[in-house]
Amino acid sequence: MRVGILGGSFNPPHDGHMHISLAALKGLELDCIWWLVTPQNPIKAVKAPSQSSRVELCRELVDGHPKILVSNIETEMQTNITYYTIKKMRDSFPHTDFVWISGMDNALTLHKWNHWKDLLGQICMVHLTRSPARSLVRNCPYRMYEKQNHQFLDRGGKLPLDSGTTYWMMQKKMVNISSTEIRNQQAKSKA
Repeated sequence: MRVGILGGSFNPPHDGHMHISLAALKGLELDCIWWLVTPQNPIKAVKAPSQSSRVELCRELVDGHPKILVSNIETEMQTNITYYTIKKMRDSFPHTDFVWISGMDNALTLHKWNHWKDLLGQICMVHLTRSPARSLVRNCPYRMYEKQNHQFLDRGGKLPLDSGTTYWMMQKKMVNISSTEIRNQQAKSKA
């Protein structure tokens, strides 16, 4: 199986999560996408609402899509550090090829994640870009990590999902929204 993993706080989930999931599903010819709703993002100061409420919101947004599974597997595995989660998932599903999916915001901060270099050695990455795509990718800090193979994709396909590889999907259509913006708008409307 070829499985895409979209991990995050999903605080709150939004159309951008669906957009990058569907783009990766089609662009890399994946069998399915697993949304991993983290108990608490270790590098975010914002305390997220309960994991169960965020899982429920994700399930409502996914609305029964047959190829997107919403999961709280990090709670079951007792992890919230992506590197350890991926290691355990690879051990639990040895015949599955995984790819980590994210938007540009996560790509730009990946070098701040716990054990980020080790993570790159465990799983293939795909980042869906946004404008100005080429300059954002060119200036992305972890692009300087010489052990990583970076490939720009203008077209997808059934590409190998090898660890040590990062695909940069150059999207023509993007959804410009973030959970942070949504929370900020909600806070303003309450004030």
